[in-house]
Amino acid sequence: MLLSAVAALTLGSAAIAQKIDNRNETRFPAANQPANPFKANQLKKGGEFISDWYSLPDITEQTNVGANLTEFVNFLVHDTLAKFVEDDGVIRYGSWVSVGQVIDPKDDLIQLTDKPNNQLSRFNSYKCDSIAFPYMYVRNVDSVSDGMGGKVNVVDTLFIAYFAGSQIRKLEFTQSKDRLAMVDWNFARRMPANYVKMDTILLNSGVTTFIDTTRANSNNGGWENSWSIKTASFPAPAGMQVNLNPNGGTSANLVGFTFTFKAGVPAVVNGDTAVFIYQLDPATAPSNMRRSNYFGCYFSSNASGIPFENKTFYNTSLVGLKDVSYKDINGWQGYVSGNAFTNDIFIQSYFHLTVTGNIGAGMEDAEPISISKVFPNPARNTVEIDFDVTKSSDVKVSIVNLVGQEVLSNNFGKVNAGKYNLPMNISSLNPGIYVVTVEAGNASTSQKLVITE
Repeated sequence: MLLSAVAALTLGSAAIAQKIDNRNETRFPAANQPANPFKANQLKKGGEFISDWYSLPDITEQTNVGANLTEFVNFLVHDTLAKFVEDDGVIRYGSWVSVGQVIDPKDDLIQLTDKPNNQLSRFNSYKCDSIAFPYMYVRNVDSVSDGMGGKVNVVDTLFIAYFAGSQIRKLEFTQSKDRLAMVDWNFARRMPANYVKMDTILLNSGVTTFIDTTRANSNNGGWENSWSIKTASFPAPAGMQVNLNPNGGTSANLVGFTFTFKAGVPAVVNGDTAVFIYQLDPATAPSNMRRSNYFGCYFSSNASGIPFENKTFYNTSLVGLKDVSYKDINGWQGYVSGNAFTNDIFIQSYFHLTVTGNIGAGMEDAEPISISKVFPNPARNTVEIDFDVTKSSDVKVSIVNLVGQEVLSNNFGKVNAGKYNLPMNISSLNPGIYVVTVEAGNASTSQKLVITE
């Protein structure tokens, strides 16, 4: 499937002939959506330093694909020989090895959420204090044979790798021009590489420091058709810091993390393959069936048929597929970006970011471009955009819809410093929420625009 769907990724750019057909990977529907434990934070007021949680799925829910997001769960299997006996009786094998997320807190879509002031600018310094994600850890086996008539305790392992700055590569799909961010992979170890730090979380029987043991249940009338979902939070290590660039440069300004699970139960013993998931009635299970422990994660997928495009920012979910964990397949190295799939995959994850330098609201004197007014707003047929340019620059004004498509634009070329007013005819646009962006050289600023009936 992967080999036929992925084309070359060259010279720092990804070229995708067609998206990866992942319909078979969303076959475990989520019985219930985990509550976001971080929604209770208060909206920050202008001028205050921001310290809050960021989540790409939460941002995506505010777009016009949000109503079509479908939740599902999947499971990480480092040894991909382990069996999945599913509710249709078919034996399948896992193919997800590691997952993760890169966050871009400058994304204009943050302005459309209930915390618009949380959007950072390229002049912000910030650090990542903590990360969190929902999980399902099912522990079926506490001990295994030591081969000498005794037993040894089973210890599963969760590896969390943290990335910042130049460890995150910025790429672009050569055809669609969508942006994506990727991290490195070690094929020999089949693990992430070049990270700030990797935490090794040992999962013993019972409650551990960060991860709680959960059991599968049969709430949906089957067996292991629904799972208890909990959220784990981890302190980020030192080094998860992004320092502002006084010139507004946008390189090395992202943070991210990945997590990888290794079960302590051998996948194959004397030709007997362990079963990760058994969704049939347990009464039908062979009496000598070997089970394994497994670790699941929670995702949203875009079932709208409208591609979720982002041509400016680098919010990227990462999925480590079995195929690319063994070798470079046409440029995909360890991870495939969430927007490379047919239905756009977003991993449920959270970053706690704290601004440590100047915030955008206090940097207007350094900003080469600012929007002073978008009027009227809401608008129907015409809108006027007033903006200020502080130094001679090439200026472009564009209107972008919520899936990142540019629907109107006006390229001024080089203009002198000063105040400008641009009337735009928007009568051809459908009602909805859009983003007005004014670019001056390498700088840009945006405001929300609502178009009514």
